[in-house]
Amino acid sequence: MRSLPDDITRLLRAGRGVFSVAEARLRGITRPRLTRLAQAGLLVRLARGVYACASTYRDADEWAAFGLRSRAFTLACGTRAFAAGWSAAALYGLPPINAPPARPVVCLADGAGSAVNSRYGTVRVAALPPNQCRYQDRCRLTSLPRTVVDVARVAPRADAIVVADAALSSGVTVADLRGVLGVQSGWRGSREAAWVIEHADAYAESALESLGRLAFIAHDLPVPMSNAWIDTGERRYRVDHLLPDRWLVFEADGSLKYDNRLDAGRVVADQREREWRLRELGLEVVRYGWEQARHDRKRLAARFAAAIERCPVRPEPVQWTRGAGPGSRLMV
Repeated sequence: MRSLPDDITRLLRAGRGVFSVAEARLRGITRPRLTRLAQAGLLVRLARGVYACASTYRDADEWAAFGLRSRAFTLACGTRAFAAGWSAAALYGLPPINAPPARPVVCLADGAGSAVNSRYGTVRVAALPPNQCRYQDRCRLTSLPRTVVDVARVAPRADAIVVADAALSSGVTVADLRGVLGVQSGWRGSREAAWVIEHADAYAESALESLGRLAFIAHDLPVPMSNAWIDTGERRYRVDHLLPDRWLVFEADGSLKYDNRLDAGRVVADQREREWRLRELGLEVVRYGWEQARHDRKRLAARFAAAIERCPVRPEPVQWTRGAGPGSRLMV
């Protein structure tokens, strides 16, 4: 047999990539048959009594594979378990900047069970109010605000600020995050989470922009506003970061703008024209890329500081506008 039978494929589709032995049994599919499919290399067991398509799992990138393991482990842990922390973040599609944890994590509400470490994942027990639980896409997981705060308590600031910015961009509010943090007062990492909430920005539109802004914050530089519109008279341009009083623009050069695009030449030409028009208006433009924003923010901050020193505060700030609200980066 070279491919999965249709009834197994339907099970996988219904379960968003995973299914349990119990679900299979309801459809007349026996455990011995599943064992044979696993031995044939067509199924892979990702948690106790939970299977996925072996080729799908094998071909997935590391975060997609972690998402499948998280979905499987949550299903295996029963109806009181909710994917939490980075497991929930993966299922929401929040942007990561590092490799995923080795094992998924689920959370049980106080009194719903015991903490457990297993080869397939970790079960934690903590306060988990009903309004911080969600059922989405056939999986139980912590709410998006709870997920952000849980990540922010334990993750490095760079990872946490990227996740928080993305969540705010999707419509989560600072009040939502503070509401979760109020339940977690005194928990390990709650001060770190408070710092992340204070500095998160709903207008940041990419991980690169979030990391660039972190360089300003971490090195006590004036923090620019994100994604403001500037009218040059002939065109309106949205800039990644703006210090209006210094007429200073910082642009994040992400490779996604150019990589593997048939129109890369036109994109580059448009960027040059855009920068020329901004400079004609009297703005200074400073560019930066992923390598320094991700791996050498101290050096990047020094570059930013030099640009700020070159551009003193002017009597009149550049005119700018911004939309009514942030755009969505997530499908939640």
